[in-house]
Amino acid sequence: MNQSSLPPVGVVIVNWNLRDSLRETLLSFRAVDYPDLRIVVSDNASTDGSQEMVRREFPEVRLLAHERGLGYAKAASLALASVVNETRYVFSTTNDVLVAPDMIRLLVEYAEAHPEVGVVGCKIFFHEPADRLWSAGGFFFLGHPWHHGFLQRDGPRYSRVRECTFVTGCGFLLRSEALKKVGFFDERYVFYSEDAELCLRIREAGWRVVYLPTARMWHKTSTTLAKNRPVQLYYSTRNNLHLLDRHASVGKPLIRAAYLGLVCPAKMLLFVALGRWANARGIWRGIRDWRLGRFGWYEEHYAD
Repeated sequence: MNQSSLPPVGVVIVNWNLRDSLRETLLSFRAVDYPDLRIVVSDNASTDGSQEMVRREFPEVRLLAHERGLGYAKAASLALASVVNETRYVFSTTNDVLVAPDMIRLLVEYAEAHPEVGVVGCKIFFHEPADRLWSAGGFFFLGHPWHHGFLQRDGPRYSRVRECTFVTGCGFLLRSEALKKVGFFDERYVFYSEDAELCLRIREAGWRVVYLPTARMWHKTSTTLAKNRPVQLYYSTRNNLHLLDRHASVGKPLIRAAYLGLVCPAKMLLFVALGRWANARGIWRGIRDWRLGRFGWYEEHYAD
């Protein structure tokens, strides 16, 4: 496809107090070989100088400077809303990634050639070690979300285009037409599972979700919320149960029962055996709040 015929693409990056990592991510996008990128940083009231850094070093970037932390889902949704009407696609990602220079072009060329595709995901490697895969597309097993290729070395089995149940919001290209039809991330989730839930809504509206192995990026792990494992486990457990309730394609009664009766207890027992009681408690609290129909912030329900 001729460069001049490529449509404008939005890039949405959510940030909270990761100034130096955000800088590396923005430098990575500055090196992207694409004629019309419209980058939006949605900053959750960072106090580490992130907003000042963006204004000073990246004048081409549109900054949404929020006065308080909104959570990932809402901050990303506000950024999507700011750019969706002026672009044909939006690449939604995080502040802890590096991307290949040809990544956006490859994603857009595939989406342009396949109008039935609503979401296109990348081949994602760990930042360290850079030869290990983090995700080659997502699927559900026993009600739990998993990544193809996790911790594996790259190879032929991960080098084929694959239709997926979901692709991770660490980095995926969203068709603006699909977003206008189904909406953005579910803000009630705050953190975690919002990416899979959006993919499922787009699939249920008639579009395909596809993993494209030629589009590459690298992900730094254990940043921001992932450092607080009990709270991360709370959100991921609670939100995944809400997702299973909402989407029959992945949440049939037997599957939900397997997740509650096998997956969650196995994880809790493992954490107890390792002496990580707080992690097990995070899972239990996630189950409890799902049963109570609760969404929202962890801190709204627990004071520890």
